Parts: sequence; structure tokens; C-alpha cells
Amino acid sequence: MVSVKHLFVAALIAGATACAPTTAPPSTGTVQEQVAELWTAETRTVLTGDAARAFGRQCSRISPGPIEDIWTPSDAEIRAMQDELILLVARKQEEYGESPSPGGYYRQIAGLVIGGRRIIYVNGVDESAIGGGANSRFDWRTQAVQICDGGPITFGVEYDPATRQFSNFAFNGAI
Repeated sequence: MVSVKHLFVAALIAGATACAPTTAPPSTGTVQEQVAELWTAETRTVLTGDAARAFGRQCSRISPGPIEDIWTPSDAEIRAMQDELILLVARKQEEYGESPSPGGYYRQIAGLVIGGRRIIYVNGVDESAIGGGANSRFDWRTQAVQICDGGPITFGVEYDPATRQFSNFAFNGAI
């Protein structure tokens, strides 16, 4: 069964195919407003310190790094990449053979310095893998989620705010 959300995202992808994946979309317009509704502030967190450095040790996908330092991205820097990122994730899901549904990802964001450049690293985790529960000691808002294998249940991608380009997008390895 195809949900309305899947059809909406598919329509967005079709409408965005004229844009290169690294080209930032216009800052206003109906599509951007609708895309923004798929990802809310409640489904993202910015990690710092050791939690941010943990992204340099991935189990089944490319790891960012070597990490030279960390920094904290601003809300404006995060918003500047969000619309294009959601479209990129939908395209990658489709290429992977999945129904495009990027709205189901929670995002952990970290500012990393790699090769002397400030990079925003995004660790996307499907809401079904967040888990938790009353007895859980794990908090996705303060601890890096690291899952081995699982395919498109998690992804990682680097974003350079200076050039507004994404690189090294990868889903986890297959099960």
C-alpha cells in the first residue's frame, strides 16, 4: 500500500530532477514549505564533544575523518542544508530500491573539522530504530546512534556549508 506521504515525496523528487543534488533550492516556495513539514526540530539533535567524535568510527559504512576538531553548527546552517538533504535522501532511497520516505528519519548532526574544512555530518536513523522505552538508558539526543548493517535504516552524509555541497552519502551495509 502506498501512503500519501510516499506519493508526495515521489512528486517532490520528480519536480526536483532538474536540480543537481548539490544545488541549493530557492529559499521560498510551496515545495520547500512542504518539504520542511517532513522534518521537524523534534526529530533532530546536535551532538558535541565525544558524542560527535563517535561518528568517526562507523561499523558498516564510510566513516568521516580523520576528525581534527569539532564545532557547533548554527540553526541557520542546519536549515540551509535541510531542504536539499531531504530530497537527496529520497533520491538515494529510490536508487536503493526503497519507497522514498525520508520523513521517517531522525537526524543527529555534528560539526566536524576534516582536512581543515568545517563539515556538518548528518547521521540519519529511521524512527523504528530509535527505540528507547521507559527502561532504556540510551538517549538519541545525546548519544551517537551506531548500528551495524541494516541497509537504509541509517545513513551518513557530509555537508560543506562553505560550498553547499554534500559528499560521501552512504547507507549502512546490507544485513
